[in-house]
Amino acid sequence: MNEWTDAETRVERARELYDRGRWAEAAAELRAAIEVNPNNADWHFNLGLTLDAMEDYARATEAYRQAAGLDPNDVETLNCLGMDMTRLGFFAESLECFERIDRIKSGYEPSYCNRIITYTEIGEHDKAELMFYLARQIKDSCPLCYYNIGGSFYARGMHDRAIDCWRQTLLLDPEHPQTNARIAEAYWAKGDASLARRHYAAELAISPGDVDTLLDFGELLAEIRQYEEAAEKFRRVLEQEPDHAAAHYNLGELALKQGKFAAAEKRFRMVLQIDRNYPGSHAQMGRLLLRRKQPRQAVRHLLAELKRCGDDPDMLQAIGQMLIEARQTRRANQVLSRLVTLSPDDPHAHHNLAVSHFMLGRLQDGISHCRKALKLKPDYALAFYNLALAHLQEGSIRRARRYAAKAMMLSPRDEHIRSLSGRLGLGGFWARLRLKLRR
Repeated sequence: MNEWTDAETRVERARELYDRGRWAEAAAELRAAIEVNPNNADWHFNLGLTLDAMEDYARATEAYRQAAGLDPNDVETLNCLGMDMTRLGFFAESLECFERIDRIKSGYEPSYCNRIITYTEIGEHDKAELMFYLARQIKDSCPLCYYNIGGSFYARGMHDRAIDCWRQTLLLDPEHPQTNARIAEAYWAKGDASLARRHYAAELAISPGDVDTLLDFGELLAEIRQYEEAAEKFRRVLEQEPDHAAAHYNLGELALKQGKFAAAEKRFRMVLQIDRNYPGSHAQMGRLLLRRKQPRQAVRHLLAELKRCGDDPDMLQAIGQMLIEARQTRRANQVLSRLVTLSPDDPHAHHNLAVSHFMLGRLQDGISHCRKALKLKPDYALAFYNLALAHLQEGSIRRARRYAAKAMMLSPRDEHIRSLSGRLGLGGFWARLRLKLRR
């Protein structure tokens, strides 16, 4: 058998492997064939399809480029290249591919259909809708067109219109991939957990092992406090992929919500073994170690999370609070100052920064940020309480009483506020007020 015949045999074997879902082996066979005959455009194209199945879009793009170089007028190759350019975020190059298709074969419907996604990704939704209507003039009943334009409506917060489009997709193709999951996502965004749950279940009936759907469904179930059902979904992910960091992380969060702290710590440690930079995992370890009265180890994890999280306001808020708890006041102050710069309209950010200033003895800075918090949230009882403490420390008893009284009005059952009110001699005032209200 000569090498040319051997190459043809490899390509045939690659087709069989592809159909059996053994994509890595199929790609290896195609590469071996291409080494013998690098001028066969179909083989490069098939390698691109195989790499797409493996979600290796960067290498798939190179394969399609090779195919397009050998056969510049093959619209199917250009269409696949345009799709992968969109997946990789190279939107201008993607649109250029689709425009080349128009010049070669005007009226090639898939190029309009796929441009809906490209224009949605860059926020040009009017052009996305134009592509949808142009595609429908060529092929009126394309389920993918309805699916893609549904994504445009969803991105604009038009959830009902998105659902209508995805329902049309299912009318045309009842088993269209991910459509029930997208409908579920839209219902979840609308606050209808019951219908969201129904459609996630419908998606899993079609694709029982779909990892993304299992994860999303699990997160929905966790949100509505169906913890055992949520855990079952995450464990199904781990049956397929034992080292799936997101599934372990979600199981850790479920354990935390149920007060199973040892189980939670075990899960988060496993996440860090799989991926040292998995978002939130160091912060969760820090929280658990603080609970175990191990502040030094906690701080190490908190600083690792801080290095990773960049300018994520929610994470900065959490880390700042935990650093205060760990008595790392200066570091907390730096983190919370950064947070206030990023989120100047967040009353909690100002309040937490105020607390760190108070702990550092910077009373005036703390008072200033407490007042900013109250401008943003006038019923913020804790900010009134801390203002009262600060003025008491300054010796301004009258102001301290005024702020403590406001805190007491907003949160009369808070033990700390009641204790401070008693110290400031407000107990008699509240007794007289209650008597007056009774009368």
